[in-house]
Amino acid sequence: MKTSMLTILLMLFGFIDGFNKNIQLSEEDKLIKNLLARYKRRGTYARPVKEYNDSITINFNMQLIQIMDLDEKNQVLTLNVWDRYIWHDLHLTWNETKHGGVKNIRVPSNKIWIPDLKLYNYADERLAERRDARCVVESNGKVLWMPQAIYKSSCEIDVATFPFDIQNCTLKFGSWTHNGNLIDLMVLSMDGETGENGSIDMSQFVKSNSWEIMAYPAKKNKQFYTCCPDEPYIDLSFTIVFRRRSTFYNYILILPCILLTSLTLVLFWIPPESPAKMMLGINIFVAFFLLLLLMEANLPPSAAKVPLLGTYYCLNMILITLSSFLNIIAVHFSFYGARRPLPHCLRMVMFEFFAKILCMDNLISPFRDKTISELTSRLVGDRVPFLGMPLNGDKSSKWVRSGEAISMEQPQAGAPPIENEQQLAHLKVINNHMSELLDFIKMYKVRIANKDRKERVAQEWKALSLIFDRIFFYIYLAAIITSLCVIMPMITTPEIDIDDA
Repeated sequence: MKTSMLTILLMLFGFIDGFNKNIQLSEEDKLIKNLLARYKRRGTYARPVKEYNDSITINFNMQLIQIMDLDEKNQVLTLNVWDRYIWHDLHLTWNETKHGGVKNIRVPSNKIWIPDLKLYNYADERLAERRDARCVVESNGKVLWMPQAIYKSSCEIDVATFPFDIQNCTLKFGSWTHNGNLIDLMVLSMDGETGENGSIDMSQFVKSNSWEIMAYPAKKNKQFYTCCPDEPYIDLSFTIVFRRRSTFYNYILILPCILLTSLTLVLFWIPPESPAKMMLGINIFVAFFLLLLLMEANLPPSAAKVPLLGTYYCLNMILITLSSFLNIIAVHFSFYGARRPLPHCLRMVMFEFFAKILCMDNLISPFRDKTISELTSRLVGDRVPFLGMPLNGDKSSKWVRSGEAISMEQPQAGAPPIENEQQLAHLKVINNHMSELLDFIKMYKVRIANKDRKERVAQEWKALSLIFDRIFFYIYLAAIITSLCVIMPMITTPEIDIDDA
């Protein structure tokens, strides 16, 4: 049994060995095996140069595919890019004629030396940024490496002109351990040319619904760090200047703000005695507060600059608060009533000056020529107009108050004494009734005069409140127009600073 099993195993190994001998390797396979075997002996840690002091040049650029996200709160920009590295490796050269005319091969990036370029201003919690990709090697040692990557970089967000803001974000790449004397960096252009200045490759860019790319320069920098003051470090800065597409925000932030601001003007046209005057003002204040919360949700919580739109919101909220106080003053004047007459100086200023300027002559014309004293003297005179009788109790008059002596004409001669006494008694009764009637008429006329006087005073205070409402309306209208003319152009036309990028 054991002999048969051993025989079977020997036959199996022999079959496999024979199968391997029958496999024919192509020239590309042989070349890759030889080059990788050579690299395995030398290692992948040292730079592929002849002498230690020799410098190797890395040509680098990135092809922007998509702006994935701009987190304003955390100030992180996320980009989907294709990196493109080109350098020459003297250990990856061969003679094309000796290897069957093979011009280029593909080898794994972890089997050969690759530059340690890092994103300096990274803001990523992941351990790896790039996806694995093979390197394309040519016979002269030229290596092309194009890994896919998703970069998350820190970016200072300026929201002063939100939602018409223009952001300027820079991605800084450089070798993490090699100084400029060991590794030199150059900007690689789309046509293969190199230089110290260039631009990001945008040939495969997918247009964003939120952002519009305005500029994308790239340049080479040399900098000395505190860790190594004697060694210059080379880095490549890729700047993206992009503007927010504001169409969406025009409908959810700008247009409601303008409509609410215009609606605030209605407050000063509502009659002071209407309770809707205060209710509308409070509702508009709450609506502005909700818009402010909606805008704050899209902004970093600790922004160095306050957005001008937020300033405009706060200004409108302040104006609405002031308008509520002013409406309370107007309502208070309207219901002040007959507590006291309108001061003469206030009457002259408001009725004679502001009423004329505001074209409100029809409102104050009933109060301009007649004063309260004139009205009282007209209504409560020394005589009752429709009776023609005195009310001052003059004893010389024909009728006097009861209990006083009655002055009458002498009776005719020969009149009976009894008839004179009866007439006298009737006259006393009539005199008592007339005295009571005159007292009632006088009291009634005084009451009517006081009522008219109070109504007139109340109407004057109400007219004063309407004048104040009109003044506040024009002040608020001027404030709205001024704020729109000052703030909106600053928001919609922000400054573009591309040179500093």
